[in-house]
Amino acid sequence: MKKRIVLAISLITFTSAVNAQTSKKSIDDQFTSLINESSNWQSYKVVEKGKLNQLQRNVLEATNQLQNEIDSSKAAHTEQKASLNAITSKLSTTEEALNEALSREDNLDIIGIPTSKSTFKILVCIVIAILLLALAGLFVQFKKSYTDTKEARKKLIETEEELEELKKRSLEREQKIRRQLQDEINKNRRTESN
Repeated sequence: MKKRIVLAISLITFTSAVNAQTSKKSIDDQFTSLINESSNWQSYKVVEKGKLNQLQRNVLEATNQLQNEIDSSKAAHTEQKASLNAITSKLSTTEEALNEALSREDNLDIIGIPTSKSTFKILVCIVIAILLLALAGLFVQFKKSYTDTKEARKKLIETEEELEELKKRSLEREQKIRRQLQDEINKNRRTESN
């Protein structure tokens, strides 16, 4: 029984090896082999039906295999195309996000108005320059006012000193005039009493 199983396995292996060799041959080689092995009758070739059927099976198998390869290639192509479309879509989305991010990075919103950073820098420089000019103007005005105030105080002090001097002189004159008047009154009284 073991011998029969070994023999059956050997036969199956041999047959499949022969079929594999037959199917592995190119179809053109199989046609050439079939034509060469066929017998001639008048101007016709006589082909054995079994060999012709085998050739037909091999051709069908080869065409089915090629069709399967074509189908798998089409499926792979479709899959690659879908993948490419997805990647292209992702790329465009990423580019849009990048452009938006760059735009946001380059722009600032000032009071709700989008402004580029360079314009913002120019505006800030102009505002700083105006503020510095205003500060310089205020400083000059303060300095002038301070000088004017100092001068006015000096003149006020001088005027007050002059006024004090004038008051002193006036008081001295008044006192002198009163003495003279008193002297005259005293003189007149003496003269009247004499």
